[in-house]
Amino acid sequence: KRVNLFRGILLMTESENLIYEDQGKVIAVCGSKGGVGKTSIAVNLAIALSKTNADVAIVDGDFQFGNVSLALDMHPTMTIKEMAEQMNKLDEYSVMNYMFEHESGIQLLAAPSRPEYADLITPELIELLIKYLKKNFAYIIVDAGDGMDATTLKILDHADKILPVTTPDIASLKNTKLLIDIIQQLDMAEETELVLNRHNIESLIKADAVNKMLEINHIYYIPNNIKICSHAMNIGVPFVTSHSKTDVAKAVFKMAQSIVEQTQGRKPKKKGLGKIFSKA
Repeated sequence: KRVNLFRGILLMTESENLIYEDQGKVIAVCGSKGGVGKTSIAVNLAIALSKTNADVAIVDGDFQFGNVSLALDMHPTMTIKEMAEQMNKLDEYSVMNYMFEHESGIQLLAAPSRPEYADLITPELIELLIKYLKKNFAYIIVDAGDGMDATTLKILDHADKILPVTTPDIASLKNTKLLIDIIQQLDMAEETELVLNRHNIESLIKADAVNKMLEINHIYYIPNNIKICSHAMNIGVPFVTSHSKTDVAKAVFKMAQSIVEQTQGRKPKKKGLGKIFSKA
């Protein structure tokens, strides 16, 4: 079975399947390839959620080449690398020493400044990080790295909502189909909703055919506005702030509202990785 490929990647312990009830919700924004707008979606979604008067954290989970700091025009003096070096001292209070506040009010945990530091970020650190951030924030947005590795699997295992981001081109959809297949085999389909970015660009695949192709029920449609989105990324000012009345910003606000409605008052449940990986 394909899931057996991950047995050697993710080391499960009994404590790793604990879900922390009545605390913050983890939203994992993931993707199967670069260039689909994943970081832009994550950053703007975080700010949109903060407009509901919720405390929101954003974690740059692309530990080699993360760009969340760039997208927010922030220059944090510490990153998750420094957190990893002090992992044995980490608790729900000290975790806040590594968070840096954006002018919008969201708090950032930045990716390491150098790609070689990514090896310091372990699934065990992700376990503790999520545990403690859930005690401090209503929503934790994780801009996960592309593809599937041990840390990404750990993030997905604790996610209340999984948002794969894709665009309607053949290569992106093919890779996203493989990603969703894995998510479904790990019994996480219920938490998964697709983000179809630039849904109205000219493509051989029509937007309304994507749900059947990818076998996914719920899709958030984000319109194409490459000029505004690229400019926002380049200057580090998210478009939900600088162009809040545009169609692309309104689509992100609508997605945020839907997530709030779905997650409020919902009881967490045991997740799929423990069940899958416990099988012989």
